[in-house]
Amino acid sequence: MLDVDTLFGKKPNGESEKVLKIISRSGMSNILFSLDRKPLRFSQLMFETKLNPGILDRHLKALMQLRIVDKTSDSYQLTESGKRLVRILEQLFTLV
Repeated sequence: MLDVDTLFGKKPNGESEKVLKIISRSGMSNILFSLDRKPLRFSQLMFETKLNPGILDRHLKALMQLRIVDKTSDSYQLTESGKRLVRILEQLFTLV
């Protein structure tokens, strides 16, 4: 099995490891791909992702802390970084 150094030529720093750890949580990709289609209210996001409110809230707070998701007065949406992350995830998923 390849290690990260061999695959990418460098080790991820602490921030990138934090991002990877958070986006690898169960249900996180569902949130990101749902928000990539359009901004959604909490209840709409809960319905689309089928996550319970506590887990969805925890995931959204983590994504907002990383500045991947932004909250407006009535909905959640991806930031520019979040949109770039979704493009990367789409490419990654085509490899698997």
